[in-house]
Amino acid sequence: MKLDSTQFAVLSSGSTRPFPLTALVGDTVDLGNDGYPGAYAILLTGRDSVRFNYTNSPFDQHIYIPLELPTGRATYRLRFNGVPGQFSDSYVHSHTDQDEFAIPEVYELANILWLLSEHGKQNASLPRSGLYYQQVITHFKPFLNHPVFVSINQLADTYANYYDFRENSYAYHFEHDKLMWTGPHYYVTGPDWETFNSLFRQLAPQIEDFAKKSGYRAFYQRQRPIYQQLIVQERKLMPVRKMWTWLEARFPQRFSCYRIVFSPLIGGSHSTQQYARYIQGKLYREAVMFINSPTAYTTRSDLTFPKQQGLASGVVFTEIDHNYVNPTTSRFKKSVDSIFVNRSVWTQTGGDTEDYCSPQAVFNEYMTHALFCLYIKDQYDTKTAAYVVEQRIKLMVEHRHYIRFAEFMQKLSELYSLLKPSEPMANLYPALLDWAKQVK
Repeated sequence: MKLDSTQFAVLSSGSTRPFPLTALVGDTVDLGNDGYPGAYAILLTGRDSVRFNYTNSPFDQHIYIPLELPTGRATYRLRFNGVPGQFSDSYVHSHTDQDEFAIPEVYELANILWLLSEHGKQNASLPRSGLYYQQVITHFKPFLNHPVFVSINQLADTYANYYDFRENSYAYHFEHDKLMWTGPHYYVTGPDWETFNSLFRQLAPQIEDFAKKSGYRAFYQRQRPIYQQLIVQERKLMPVRKMWTWLEARFPQRFSCYRIVFSPLIGGSHSTQQYARYIQGKLYREAVMFINSPTAYTTRSDLTFPKQQGLASGVVFTEIDHNYVNPTTSRFKKSVDSIFVNRSVWTQTGGDTEDYCSPQAVFNEYMTHALFCLYIKDQYDTKTAAYVVEQRIKLMVEHRHYIRFAEFMQKLSELYSLLKPSEPMANLYPALLDWAKQVK
C-alpha cells in the first residue's frame, strides 16, 4: 500500500477509534488484537482503506502488508492473536451479568470415561455410590473393552492429565453423533497454548466412536431429570451472585459472567479458568469453574439448610475469590515471598501443600480460605457461621496441612473488623504481612 508519509492508522473491530502508527524505512511495524468471530482490522493510509478479516479461528493469523513510503519501503505485520475463548458480539451481550450452572453433555461423557478407566479406579476422591453412579456402571459396563480406555490409560498417567482430559472436554459439543470443536471455548488447561492440542482432542475420534457404540447420547437424555434437579440444588446451595457482589464490594476487579460447570462424578478436584474480550472499549471477563455436585451436602440430614449452603458455598467461593486475591497479592510479591518462603512455618507434608510450590501460592491458599470465613461471618447467623468456620479450619489444618490457618484467619478477622466499609481489602495486606513476619 502506498503512503503519502510515514504515518498510518489501524482501526480494529471492537475499538472506537483508530490507533496511529509510524513506519520507518526498512522496519516491520507490528500491531494486533485478539481474534474472535467477526474480528477485523481496517488499515487507513489517508488516501485508502483496506479491511482484513480474521479467518483462522481459534489460532494466530499474521498478515504481512508491504508499505510504500515516500523514501523507501516498510512492512506492517497485522496480527490476530489466537485465544482459547473466541466470543462473538452476541455471545458477550447474552452472557454479560450472568451466573450460569450446567452439566454439559460432553463434559459428563469425559467424567464417565475417566471414572471407568484404570486411572479413575485409582482415584480415591471420585464418588462410588448412589443411584446415578450405579446407572453409569450398569449402562457402560458392556463397553469397557472399547479401545478408548487403552488410550486413556496410556496417555493419562498423571494427575495433571486428569484436568487436561476432563476440563478440555468442555470445548466440545455434539452435532448428531459428531464431536464438534467449534467454540466459543477451545481450551481450558494444559501445556499447549499455541495449538490447543489437549488430551481430549487427541482422543476425540475414539471418544466419538465410544459415545456412538455405547448409546451415550440416549443415556444422557434419560438422565436429564437428574441433571436438572442437581442444577437447581447447586444454584440454591451456591449463591454465586451473593458471593460475586460481596467480593466486588471489597476488590477493584470486575467480572462479567460466572459459569459453574459440574458433574455428579467429581470428587474434590476443582479448577477455574478465565476468558476475556474487549468490545467497544469495555472488557468482558468470564470465569468458568469446574466443581463437584451438591450431593455431598444435600444427603447430610444432620445439617440445617443454612449449614448445607455455607459448607457448599466454600467450594465455589474459594475458586471465585482467587480472581480477586491473586492480583492483589501480586502487588505485595516481595514481602509475601520473603515470609512464605519458610514453608515449614506455614505447611506440613501429607496434605496437598506440595501442589502449591511458590510462596505466593501458599499465601493465596491461606488468604482465599480465610476470606471465605469472613464472608460466612457476614452472611449467616452466629451459630451457622461458627460451625462452617470450624469445619473450614479442620479442612485446612487437619486435611490440607496449612498448619497456621486458625491463627491466620483470626488475625485477618481482627483486621477486617477495623476496615471501613469503603476501604478495599488490599488495605489489610501490610498489617497482615507484618503479623505473618513474626510467626515462627
